[in-house]
This record gives sequence, structure tokens and C-alpha cells, in this order.
Amino acid sequence: MGLFRPYSRPGDADAAQPQDKAITDESTGKGAPTLSRREAEQARRERLHPTLSKAERRKRERRLSRERQDKSFADKESQPARVLLRNYVDSRWTFSEFSWPLLFVTMAAFLASAWWPPLAIYSSYGIYGVLLAVMLEVAYLWMGFKRMLAERYPDAPRKGMVMYMASRMVTMRRFRRPPAAVVRGTVI
Repeated sequence: MGLFRPYSRPGDADAAQPQDKAITDESTGKGAPTLSRREAEQARRERLHPTLSKAERRKRERRLSRERQDKSFADKESQPARVLLRNYVDSRWTFSEFSWPLLFVTMAAFLASAWWPPLAIYSSYGIYGVLLAVMLEVAYLWMGFKRMLAERYPDAPRKGMVMYMASRMVTMRRFRRPPAAVVRGTVI
């Protein structure tokens, strides 16, 4: 019978179980002296703000920075206007996504002009031609997207959307981030 607990009869099975378990359980007991208040507070502070070496601190800061960037990227990319723009661009074939390989070939031709000098003139025209074609295609698609955006999300901000569209179009499909969510030819 305890002073601050309800009275239990000696024949109660429920009351006898916790006492028997406490007696038979050999893992009970502290096994270490009680920490002083100062030591306990210091241990708690160490768990919250561990003392790290310079390398560990840099590694932790990089990890936290990457997590913040990923969260910021996910928040920004989940805006409905951006999702619509991504799907609009990803649903079609564009000349712009092949511009990097074409520019690479024309730059190689420009470097090869050391053996045949007129090649430099033709390759520089090629570079300007590719850039002009990309700009015209971005402008054409932007006009179509602007109409669609006005219909679906009239209050959506348009700031930065043209450059986002251009960078999405110029990037080859397999390297786009976030990856393409629609199949080419899908009607948006």
C-alpha cells in the first residue's frame, strides 16, 4: 500500500504486475551518477548547438544552404503560372532546344577557319542566324503563351517569365529542371 496511490488489494493481478516487473527487470537503475544542473544544461546546449570543427561547420552550412535553396526552388517552381509555362514549352518541339549543338558546330567551324579563312565568315553568319532564330521563336511562343496566361491566370505576375521561357526552350529536354511533366504533342 502506497501513500499517494490508490489502495490495492494483495490479490489484485493488475496491481501486482508493475511491481513484479520492476523487481524482475534487471535493466532498471541508472548506472551513472546524476548530473549536476550545470552539467545537464551544458549537455542540453551541446545537443542544440554542437561545437563543430571548421570542416564540420562548413559541411553543415553547405547542407543547410542547399536545403534552403531546394525549398526556395520548390516554392518558386510550384507557382501555377510557371507550371503552365513549363507545360506549354515542354508540349512542343522547338528549334531552340537544338541551338546549343548547332552553336557548338558553328564555333568548331569558326576555329577550323585557320585552315580555310572564308569559313570564319560563314560560321559567324551561322552563329548570328541561330541566335536570331531562337529570339524569333521565343517571341512567337511568348505571344501565344501570354494569351493563354491571361485566360487562365489573369492576375499572375509576368515578371521574369520571358527569360524563364527562353531558358527553358534553349535547354535540351533531358537537362531541364524540373523535368518535363508532359509528353510532346499534348494539348495544354
